[in-house]
Amino acid sequence: MSFSYVMQILVSFLLVIGFILALAWFMKKSGRLGYGSGQAIRIKSSLSLGMREKIIVVEVGATEIIVGVAPGQIRTLHVLEGGSQSDDPLNAGDAQSKTGFKQLMDKFSKQ
Repeated sequence: MSFSYVMQILVSFLLVIGFILALAWFMKKSGRLGYGSGQAIRIKSSLSLGMREKIIVVEVGATEIIVGVAPGQIRTLHVLEGGSQSDDPLNAGDAQSKTGFKQLMDKFSKQ
């Protein structure tokens, strides 16, 4: 076995492993790995509030639940019955509903 033959095998092996890792990363990011569209619970959007705190909109059937997530704690902030017409429920609706959501967030941030 010559050095060039060993290097060719090693490079080929690394390319195949790299391709598999890139494909797994792409599948995970696109939501096709373990997250079927037939599941009853789906995360519609999330907003990071800090290093370890988030607000997440979870869709359960026709209901959307806005939850606050912090280390060791998950808290329901609001329940939207029937869901929204938009893909982004935080930006859906007219100015009055946006003001209502802002007031709701202000209420929870003061606690």
